[in-house]
Amino acid sequence: MLKTRNDRYDGVIVDNQTLPVNSDAFKREIKQLIESSGNKKIIWISIPPHQADFIPILIKLGFEFHHCDDQNLMLLKRMKPDVVVPTTKNYIVGVGAIVVCDGELLVIKDRFYPGYKLPGGHIERGESIKEALRREVFEETGVHIEFESIVNLGHFQNGQFGESNLYIVCTARAKSKEISVMDASEIAEAKWISPEEFLGSEEVNTYNKSVVEAAINNGELKLTEQKIELRVASGEVFF
Repeated sequence: MLKTRNDRYDGVIVDNQTLPVNSDAFKREIKQLIESSGNKKIIWISIPPHQADFIPILIKLGFEFHHCDDQNLMLLKRMKPDVVVPTTKNYIVGVGAIVVCDGELLVIKDRFYPGYKLPGGHIERGESIKEALRREVFEETGVHIEFESIVNLGHFQNGQFGESNLYIVCTARAKSKEISVMDASEIAEAKWISPEEFLGSEEVNTYNKSVVEAAINNGELKLTEQKIELRVASGEVFF
């Protein structure tokens, strides 16, 4: 029998560990749940890949897609017509690193754009900003770095998969300097160049030039990590 729990917004969440093994039983139990949840606002249910044959049943009963990952598809049913449903995963967050060592700036060229860029990339699930920055810089250049501060936040609409992109530009200290590209399938070149060469190149986009110039000329304008008590586990705060 399907087990559920209530959420704080007067909704019902189905425990997908209690999904029945066949479609007939599932159809019967989900109909019973709908009938008994008339006073609730939303029914939420996530379906794993091996039980994907339940999805057409849910669609015919008025459920709609909400979000998914590699392990589950989340669907919902609005039990009242005026229910407000929260959006989800509407941002893809990335990091970029400004690393200056011995007067030189660490840059890359990827295989999709001719100009120099800052090393960086997407924050993976479960990563902190600092962890993502270290990983991306190492994968793209082979250089070990230590996070220093956040110097810029860029917001770009209509990014990958139609989502908005948040791009966090950070300064970092180089702990090594030897170049060794790990991600050769994507990165064509990594090198140290003078900031003047970077800022003077016509192939470097205006945004990258602006953030590097601001970081060099306004060293006091930065956000550093603060160790304060948070109600959310694994949070990061910078000011």
